[in-house]
Amino acid sequence: MLQSVGKAWRILGREGVSGAMNRVRHRRDGVLLSDPGNRPERCFVLLGEGVLKTQFRTELKRRHLLSKAEGPKAAQKIVFNPLPTEFDDTSIAAAVLDEDYLNRIRPEDHEILQGIASGCALIVTSDAALRRALALGAALRDISIVPQSAKRAAIRLAIGRWLVYAGLMPPETYLDDLLAFAPPIRSRGRVCISLPEYLDRREGFLDGNAGNFAMFNGIRMLPAWKGCAWSYKAIATKALQSGARRLTICEDDAFFGADFQQYFNAVNRYLDRADWDVFNGVMTRIEGRPEIMMRRKLGANHIIHTPHMMGMVFNVYNRTALEWIADWDPQGGGAQTNTIDEWLNAMPGLKVVSAVPFLAGHREDAHSTIFGFKNTRYSGMIRATEREILALVDPA
Repeated sequence: MLQSVGKAWRILGREGVSGAMNRVRHRRDGVLLSDPGNRPERCFVLLGEGVLKTQFRTELKRRHLLSKAEGPKAAQKIVFNPLPTEFDDTSIAAAVLDEDYLNRIRPEDHEILQGIASGCALIVTSDAALRRALALGAALRDISIVPQSAKRAAIRLAIGRWLVYAGLMPPETYLDDLLAFAPPIRSRGRVCISLPEYLDRREGFLDGNAGNFAMFNGIRMLPAWKGCAWSYKAIATKALQSGARRLTICEDDAFFGADFQQYFNAVNRYLDRADWDVFNGVMTRIEGRPEIMMRRKLGANHIIHTPHMMGMVFNVYNRTALEWIADWDPQGGGAQTNTIDEWLNAMPGLKVVSAVPFLAGHREDAHSTIFGFKNTRYSGMIRATEREILALVDPA
């Protein structure tokens, strides 16, 4: 009890009343933190007709997940554009819904509307189809996207991504596919991790994408923090396979000011001659008093060297850090100790560089895809951390 009261007072003193209230107001989503575990591997039968049926058949056959019989009891069904009564079938693994099918649904189609809103796993074939499914009552957590207009390799990866989210394929297998089929990630490239189902987050990022980032479709899992960690592991592994020695990775709730490119160029010139593992572009929080081992002026801004590393909104990774991220162990602990930022923070001899004011920002209007709360919860933490560091490097 006393420990909780003490923590509350520390938050209040550091982040102010608004920061403390944001922590109370924006709580975590229990569904995103749940761990359903992997389901036993089952084969599938494909029923109905749809624009992606051939691609699903090819991909499931390649993975030895396609049933050889027409409807054995042990098989699960993937139904393309189902009839109203087919939503009641408990052996349905997913319903694949074309955009035209969704656009034909009318308010009087009660059985289909009930099926769409029933919690059945849904796969849609375009962004427009996703928006339509949401408008018809589907929950975002039940929807995955496999874009029909994508190239063959991208469709293959999207189907595998859904299998991971459904708990029907281990992420290790999906990582192998990414290494085989995804395009290379070159040194000094810029990658943004984004879940394509969260259209508002992605579009908000792209509208202000001053950094010309390539989008990476994040690995979606429950609990969500594991999907996040697997996404970083996959990007780092692919980058190392491609020969990258430095890589910028951000998340799609990052935003950039008007002077971002000029500021970032100056930071990169500094990193070219520094000894570092991670450039931490936005520090969400630091436990205790910030430890600054070295500081330098960078024009009107400040560069600091610190052993602290907390926050994955926008970072630059040297090869040493990429190797450490690629070695993330999914069995290494729970959400308190094994999130990807905790894993990175535990890197032996970690050398972190940061700049204040922070190089990038964190969009307050977005919701966390890991914890479910609104990013406003982070606002007080970030401002308090930046304020504390600035007070140390520029006391005036």
